[in-house]
Amino acid sequence: MLSTFFINICVMITFMYISGIIAKYYNIRVPFPSLRVQMIGGFLFGIYGTVLMNYSFPLNEDTIVDLRHLAIVTAAVYLGGLASVISGLVISILRIAIFGLSSPAIDAGFVMTLIGLSGVYFAYASWSRLTKIITMNLLGITLIFVILFLNSSSMNSLMKVYPLQMTISFVGGIFIYFIAEFINKSNEMLFLLERRASTDHLTNLSNRRQFEKSLELQLERARENRQKLSLLVIDIDRFKKVNDTYGHSAGDAVLKQLGQLLIEHSRSADMVSRNGGEEFAILLLDCGNHQALAIAESIRQSVEKYLFALPDGTTIRLTISIGVAVFPDHCDEQDDADFFEQADRALYEAKNTGRNRVCAIPKRSKVLIGNRLL
Repeated sequence: MLSTFFINICVMITFMYISGIIAKYYNIRVPFPSLRVQMIGGFLFGIYGTVLMNYSFPLNEDTIVDLRHLAIVTAAVYLGGLASVISGLVISILRIAIFGLSSPAIDAGFVMTLIGLSGVYFAYASWSRLTKIITMNLLGITLIFVILFLNSSSMNSLMKVYPLQMTISFVGGIFIYFIAEFINKSNEMLFLLERRASTDHLTNLSNRRQFEKSLELQLERARENRQKLSLLVIDIDRFKKVNDTYGHSAGDAVLKQLGQLLIEHSRSADMVSRNGGEEFAILLLDCGNHQALAIAESIRQSVEKYLFALPDGTTIRLTISIGVAVFPDHCDEQDDADFFEQADRALYEAKNTGRNRVCAIPKRSKVLIGNRLL
C-alpha cells in the first residue's frame, strides 16, 4: 500500500516535469493565464489524474484510493479556475468510462467535480500558492473521506487506508508545490535569458541580433508571397552633442523616448529595433515605396516637434535622418545584405544633404537579358 502511494507521487512529479516543458511554449507568466492555456492545462491534468487511478489501492471491489485530487489542486493553483473545473470533469468522466458505471464511481465523480469547482475560489483567492495547495488539499482529503466512508462496508478497513492516504497526500501536496515552484522559476529564468538575447536592454526594442533574424525571415516571406517590404534606417542627428553637453544619462533618456515614439508611430505589425548607439530601424511589412516614405516623413515630423525630457528637468528638441529602401525595388532580390546596404546608403545621403530629412535611393531599373531579369 505504501509503495502504491509512493508511485502516485512519482507519477505526479513526472507529470509536473512534462507540464513544465510544455509551459515553455505558452504564456503562463501572467496572474491569470488565457482561457486557451487553462483549457489545455485542465485537460492535461485531467489525464494526469486519470493515470493516477491506474496506480490505486483497492478499498473494496468497487472503491479505489489514490491521489488523483492532487492533479486538480495543482491545476487550480497554477493555471486557474477553468483548468480546475475541466480537470475535475475529465477525471470524473474517465473514472466511469474506464472502471464502469457504479454507485462508487458516480460518488467519486461527484467529489472530483466538486473539488474542481472549489478550485475556482482557490485559484483567485489572495493567498500564497503554498496556502492554497494546503487548504485545497485538506478540503479534497475531507471530501474523499466522506465518500469513502459512504462506500465502505467496514470502518476498520477504511481506517487502515485513510490515515496513510491523508499523510502522503499532505506531504505530496507540499512536495509538488516545491517542484512546481522550481519549474516555474526555471522557465522564468529561461524566458528572461531568451528575452535579453533578443532585446535591447535600454529601450526594450529588438536588438541588432533579433533585427537580422527578423529581416532574413521577412525577406523570405516577401519573396514567397511577392510582397513589398520596406526598411527605415534611422539615426539621431548630432547625438554626440547631447552626450557631451548633458551627459550619458541624458543620452539614455533620449534613446528611451525615441524608441517609444517609433513604436507609437509605426503600425502594430511593424518591427522596431535599436541596432546600436543612436541608430534604429523599422521593418514595414507589406509596404510599398509611397507608403514607406509617408510613414518615414510622419516619424521625422513627430520627432522634430517632440520635447525630449532629460533627467535634470531640461527639455530639448532633436531631429533624425531616415534612409528608406523597398524590397525588391531598391535591391538585389537574392542578396539579403544588399537590402540593408541600400537603406543605409539612403541614410548617408540624408545626413550628407543637410540632415533632418527622409531620403530614398532611386528605384533600380530592370532589363531583360536573355531569360533573366536584371
